[in-house]
Amino acid sequence: MNTIPHCPDCEKQMVKGFIPDTTLLGALQATWHPDDPESAGGTFFGFKTKNRTKTVRVEESRTKKIISYRCPECGLLRSFAE
Repeated sequence: MNTIPHCPDCEKQMVKGFIPDTTLLGALQATWHPDDPESAGGTFFGFKTKNRTKTVRVEESRTKKIISYRCPECGLLRSFAE
């Protein structure tokens, strides 16, 4: 997105940022993926698992980074996949 949006409620210029996706290894930038989530369960180093963490299969080539804008007046967040 080339232009910075204005808040639809307050009409103030919004501030660009992102929502970190926190993992055990640190923080990543959240991404958007098309379609419904598909379970990534099955095996872990050859052992059958029950996928208790509810992880999903992700095709990196189909993802888009999510950029968020926050209104400094009312706090409204608007997110866009870039």
